[in-house]
Amino acid sequence: MNVADPAAAKQAVQYAAHALGFSALGVADAHTDQGTYLADWLREGNHADMQWMERHLAARQNPELVLPGVRSIIMLTYEYPRTDARKTSGSIARYAQGEDYHKLLAGKLEDLSETLSFYGGQQRCFTDSGPVSERFFAARAGLGWIGRNGLLIRPRGGSYCFLASILTTLELPYDTPMPNRCGNCHRCEQACPTAALRNGCCNAGRCLSFWTIEAKTPIPPKIRAAMGSRLYGCDTCQEVCPWNRRQAGVEVDIRLLMPAEFSTLSDKALHSMTEEQFNRFFAASPIRRIGLSHLQHNSTPAE
Repeated sequence: MNVADPAAAKQAVQYAAHALGFSALGVADAHTDQGTYLADWLREGNHADMQWMERHLAARQNPELVLPGVRSIIMLTYEYPRTDARKTSGSIARYAQGEDYHKLLAGKLEDLSETLSFYGGQQRCFTDSGPVSERFFAARAGLGWIGRNGLLIRPRGGSYCFLASILTTLELPYDTPMPNRCGNCHRCEQACPTAALRNGCCNAGRCLSFWTIEAKTPIPPKIRAAMGSRLYGCDTCQEVCPWNRRQAGVEVDIRLLMPAEFSTLSDKALHSMTEEQFNRFFAASPIRRIGLSHLQHNSTPAE
């Protein structure tokens, strides 16, 4: 849909996004050719047993299948903690230390959708929850570039952020992509505990984040040995990235910070938890979705 003043519509949603705590916003053409990277990645089996990625390939490559009449994809970033707040053994990926970001950002995205509706747009909104190539479009929207670890990297703030997307039928002014600035740095590839990163590609079958969160099969001994004390996810490739030394300049939402009782939860307490206690303790956390037995298995030392 064409809007009388596209610049005004974009400015309005930018203002609203800033007020809601998003750290950046960019707009990309929904019909940008995504090439064959994702299809090639899937064909080579890099998605391990995440079969849903194959099922959603067509929609990821063609946003029209997600929202008929889509013209623009608005990409947003929302900061999460840059340090692991655990005070005992067992590390937790930064993004999962506080409340579930899906729920936290869903309401904010609906507010932005209402703003766009005022200008006549129809929208669909996602936060890592729909068939949208969010990293690709975030790079196209000028928010950063895709690094060798496969993550969006920004000149300020690095990669410690959530990505959210709004597909809209409005034709808004597009932003200009920025060049890849990884240069000759290969620190993420060199530091990966399981050599899951190679030539800008992540093999999920080796990735510790996959095995501690997504995997439905027993963890292979070599992978288990490399896990160390990781309970949920792995941030190694982010920890060594030079761009993550630069602060984003935006305060992290307090709801994404780790609760005190979680920061001191011991392995012993975790292994003595009942299902009821687990569901209550992690009620607002993204960790709840992997279940008690998976989390307890992650905390069991390798033999």
